[in-house]
Amino acid sequence: MMRKFRFTLEPVLDHRERIEDEKQQIFAGRQNELRAAEAELARLNGDFKRFSTALRDDHASLSSDELRWHYAHLEYLDRCIVMQHATITQRRAAVDRARADLIGASKDRKVIEKLKDKKFDEYRASVAQAEQAELDDSNNRRSNFMVRTYDSHPQA
Repeated sequence: MMRKFRFTLEPVLDHRERIEDEKQQIFAGRQNELRAAEAELARLNGDFKRFSTALRDDHASLSSDELRWHYAHLEYLDRCIVMQHATITQRRAAVDRARADLIGASKDRKVIEKLKDKKFDEYRASVAQAEQAELDDSNNRRSNFMVRTYDSHPQA
């Protein structure tokens, strides 16, 4: 009976799978951060649109203090929008770095998996070869036994 297949680099493969899982979690986190930043930008743009529409529609009826407040708030929203664009640019870069790290970890894992597959194929071939040799040996013994039995009985 052949021994069970054992891949000597299994601990390395397990380690690389854990690293890939960690990189996947980091990548997902970076994507969530980017989506949140984009949602915040959409909210800021909506606020800016609402306040600018209100200012335009109510301009004639607003006092000078109310006008100053509206314009000041629109300037504030505009600065927030500019800063949010910068945040989104940073978050996209972080997503790209996390994606590159994930791809690298995936490649590292696949290298070991391919080696494992190759070693397993070699193992299966050696098992098949051993089984065939055992069958051949069994058949030879049976054939020799049949020949000896046939030769030892005189024919009439």
